[in-house]
Amino acid sequence: MPLLDPAPLAEVSAYDWAAIVRSDLVLDAEDAHAGFFARVEQALARGPGFALLSRIPVETLSFREARLLHIIMAKRFGRLRPQDVSGSYLCDVVDPDMPDHMQSDEQVALGRRWNDLPCHTDHAFGRDPPRRLAFLCFRAAEAGGAVRLASAATLLARVAKMAPGLVEDLRRPVPFDVTRQIDPADEALDAVAILDSDADGTRFRYLYHQIAYARLEPRQREAVGALEMALAEPGLIAELMLSPGDVLLINNGIVLHGRGAYRNRQVPRTPRHHLRLWLI
Repeated sequence: MPLLDPAPLAEVSAYDWAAIVRSDLVLDAEDAHAGFFARVEQALARGPGFALLSRIPVETLSFREARLLHIIMAKRFGRLRPQDVSGSYLCDVVDPDMPDHMQSDEQVALGRRWNDLPCHTDHAFGRDPPRRLAFLCFRAAEAGGAVRLASAATLLARVAKMAPGLVEDLRRPVPFDVTRQIDPADEALDAVAILDSDADGTRFRYLYHQIAYARLEPRQREAVGALEMALAEPGLIAELMLSPGDVLLINNGIVLHGRGAYRNRQVPRTPRHHLRLWLI
């Protein structure tokens, strides 16, 4: 009994969002997969805040079919949210190789390779950040490229142990550096609290690269510094190696994610490629 079936979407374009938004999973009359979806939903909402699903058989599908099935699967866990001002719902995260001499001075100072992505939450300074993220690994790197995951609760506990009192300073809005906005046309807040609460509980927003560090107050600078120190501590970050077809779902408010350094396959030249969706 198939969980996903591309047949009903045979004539749908991978960019026909009106048709895609109306589509749904192919289930039997009793919804035999309800228990599976309930377990995934519980993992996302209550803990550990992420779920790894194995796997969509991308080796037997066209790129178009893989995109559509990823979208339909992810829709079971939230409503699609556009990721840019043009209204695109799906982002192709293609990670090409880049010579080391092209890395920025900041990356060199931090001791990171250019493709070593620190842990963060998506759209941290946006007006409406996604509640959940859905990644489909379409093509893995030849070596490295592990997805890094960090629990915000564990991170905050370590900050509290390291420097009691600084956690509350994370509840005060920190300024945003507009020059580091990925999409200049995208709406962003001037400042936002890293740590906040809403009806669903604690929410975490963090992207160090976009913080206007020079404009932080002394206590905020200490708090952000403590966060970075805690993120660097051994044992905090879990690493997952995704294989083609694996789907990773992440609660964007309670789990930070990043990416380890990688090396792509050179012959034939094929970059690491994930498909990302934002869900609300």
